[in-house]
Amino acid sequence: MKLPNLPIQFKFLILFRFITTVGMQMKMTILGYFLFKLTKEPLTLGYLGLYEAIPRILMSLPAGYIVERMEKRKALMIVVFTYFLSTLSIALSMYFLQNSPYLIPIIFVIILIMGLVGSLGPSASVSIFSHIISKEDTPRFAAINSNVWQIGAIVGPIIGGYLIHIFGETISMFSVAAILSISILSVLFIEKIPSLNTLPFNFKNSIIQIREGLDFVFNNKILLWAISLDLFAVLFGGAVALLPVFAEEILQVGSQGYGWLKAAMPIGSAISMILLAARPLQKNTGKWLLFSIAMFGVFTLVFAISKNIYLSLAMLFLMGAFDAVSVIIRSTLLILETPAEMKARVASVNQMFISSSNEIGAFESGFAAQYMGTVRSVIFGGSMTLFFVILAFKKAKALVNFEFINYKND
Repeated sequence: MKLPNLPIQFKFLILFRFITTVGMQMKMTILGYFLFKLTKEPLTLGYLGLYEAIPRILMSLPAGYIVERMEKRKALMIVVFTYFLSTLSIALSMYFLQNSPYLIPIIFVIILIMGLVGSLGPSASVSIFSHIISKEDTPRFAAINSNVWQIGAIVGPIIGGYLIHIFGETISMFSVAAILSISILSVLFIEKIPSLNTLPFNFKNSIIQIREGLDFVFNNKILLWAISLDLFAVLFGGAVALLPVFAEEILQVGSQGYGWLKAAMPIGSAISMILLAARPLQKNTGKWLLFSIAMFGVFTLVFAISKNIYLSLAMLFLMGAFDAVSVIIRSTLLILETPAEMKARVASVNQMFISSSNEIGAFESGFAAQYMGTVRSVIFGGSMTLFFVILAFKKAKALVNFEFINYKND
């Protein structure tokens, strides 16, 4: 099936998304490898996720309200400019404070700032996407939009791994700042989208509207179960956070192998999303969601016990492929179910549960690996993912039976 022609504003949005994703994935690849090499403790990788998650959790709900009151391109510009300055600050710290005991605390403080300001990003992106794309085209364009992120997530770690191998971590981090400077320019091509929120700003109105976003999610059983299921899968299935440990100590493949391990899941996701963009899931959507998360758990278990780099890459590839199915279903459901005037607030609730769960999941994985051992911690995570799929299958009948085809004539 032929892919649709892309609206010009959508092209600008995915250009921004791709460049920013490449830069941020390079940053996390380089920083994770650098910190583990410096400390040799898996818990450090957990702290890296935790320090990014804390501000996102605290700011996710206010961020949705703030973005609803802002011009959306301005919100994206604030986010990416902060990313650029923060990455440049990390690179300078790595260069000038190589042997300083303050280096790691400074890096964590900068990560906190990135998480704080970055909380505005998802709400702004969802609002711009919803303004550009009609409801009828949402499932297909959501797959394309997510696929662009996945391609960036493939390119970023591979480039990051090779740069570490050739130039070392510090020079590699300066290159991330250079890429993010290009991302700043790409935002200027996105059209301005003014706020639809015309209520006067005061503390009472802000609390009321933030609560409306929460109430909408908790009263929508399908959306609530989809978010909750993905939350627990991400929270306990955080094997990706431990890839530096697998690369260095278990598979012994070095920085280049680490880059490929980091890219394997996004490669699987990208291929899966290309297929979903061409042939969107319209029937048995809820069942596909549960099946895909269950397969993610199964392949996590196989990855945990693998001692072969090729088997490990294959498992990560399949984890990414099935994770993509759940991501597309949940993100499409979020857009279809939410009124235009509430999209930023509801997206912020989703961010609080899902986006931050990636970082909290990284902390859980690092903490579990520190005290249970790396392999046992990943086995535990895969087992918990399967447990929550079984629970949802028994309890969430509305989710199990829902289909996207029901939205076609809305």
